[in-house]
Amino acid sequence: MIEKILEIIRMEINDYIGRKLGDTSVPNRVVLTSFVDDNGRVAIPADTIGLSLLNIEEEKTFKEAAMIRTSKAESSTSFVNPPVSLNLQIMLTANFNNYAESLKQLSFILACLQTKPVFERNNTPALVGLDTPKLIFELNTLPLEQQHYIWSMIGLRYLPSVVYRVRMLTIFEQDVISEVANVREITTISNLKEVHD
Repeated sequence: MIEKILEIIRMEINDYIGRKLGDTSVPNRVVLTSFVDDNGRVAIPADTIGLSLLNIEEEKTFKEAAMIRTSKAESSTSFVNPPVSLNLQIMLTANFNNYAESLKQLSFILACLQTKPVFERNNTPALVGLDTPKLIFELNTLPLEQQHYIWSMIGLRYLPSVVYRVRMLTIFEQDVISEVANVREITTISNLKEVHD
């Protein structure tokens, strides 16, 4: 599910930049990639924007505590765990040899997500069929110390980048956790007396 959401984001930003540059034939201006390869080098291809997952956090505001009841048959009731709502922190990194070009590409990203801060099924057809009906983008301005920590943790020199919080991805696997038989008849105490008499 996460990879599908990130691919939708990648395609939307890629298409927006293509329209702004007047050339929509380039499919990989924005690439879904990790920060580093197995050898510790930059994994973001040269002259592209890398879209990477930085963090996943649970959205606890809408968290349901109890299992959800689903009735699929008349004779029994099934229970499934409630959905989990997640916020993704994504980083878009411009890896261009020309610094001015990197800044230009970041400006395109900011403009794209300012123009369309909410992806919904009616304006983003790729969301149709997913459990997530809406993605909300919030620019996440990190303090310099936190940026330094992130780039040190990644093990790379700083590259021009921007971080967004993407709210809310819903994970809802409806695997049955338990199943109980439905009550079909209630026998009252007065009915029991009559049976015994």
